[in-house]
Amino acid sequence: MSSPNHEKLAGAEVLAAMAKLNGDPTPREFEAFLAALSLFHPLPAEFTPERLLSDTHPVDSWLDQIHTPAMQQQVYRGAYAIARVKGINRAETDLLDHLRDRFQLTPEMAQNLARQPIRGSRSTLVTNSALAGMAALISREGEIRRLIFDYCLGAAIVGLVPLRGGGSLEIKFLVVLVLILHMIWTIRNRWGKPRGQDALAVLGNIFGFMAAVVIGFLAWATMIGIGVVVPYVGAFAKAAAFASITWMAGQSTNQFYTSAKRPDAIALQRAFPDLTQSDL
Repeated sequence: MSSPNHEKLAGAEVLAAMAKLNGDPTPREFEAFLAALSLFHPLPAEFTPERLLSDTHPVDSWLDQIHTPAMQQQVYRGAYAIARVKGINRAETDLLDHLRDRFQLTPEMAQNLARQPIRGSRSTLVTNSALAGMAALISREGEIRRLIFDYCLGAAIVGLVPLRGGGSLEIKFLVVLVLILHMIWTIRNRWGKPRGQDALAVLGNIFGFMAAVVIGFLAWATMIGIGVVVPYVGAFAKAAAFASITWMAGQSTNQFYTSAKRPDAIALQRAFPDLTQSDL
């Protein structure tokens, strides 16, 4: 292995040490680790994230092999990005201070590196990793859950709009329906428009939407009932109903598009364009 590649590997191992400093990395820490690895692209394909994380050598043994100032700055920048995803604790602070002292970084330079975001895409090194694939799926699930929640907030706001008079309820229902349809379309696209769902999945999705309507009605009735005892609570009945329907519809849709009997390679390539054909 050439000296530059050896220095890259040493930097990647330091990042792995930061990621596993508090035990096995959480999904968010692992995502940050993958992004930080992009700073050292390309690394030899055999050095997967799993292999980097399994290394047991002390950090100082790798720091001794990092001599280039640019590489030292990349290591500190990546280590800080990994540490801050969950809030920097004492052990991480000590390691960052150790890196700063070993690399002779001034406080101003360290602060400047810490402020630089990392937005790296997954390289061949990363996509050759089973852990990276799992992390990508977990991250996508989190994105879609937050997306559904955003649509729920939108539906709740529609329910709170103080429209009165004939036809106002129908207008609100229509707006919420449009929101739900747009949410379904967005979830489908986020998963790459997968196909191959069987009849049981279709039937489950239908029952899921029926359950959404029932849950929405129960949420409305519950808020009305509480409003009899607690003043003003009844005013939130429509908002609760619309939000509940949207949440249930979103969860049912998400489950439907991830319930195919076998992976849809074309859909996976759309959803995760950084994956290589060999990975699929």
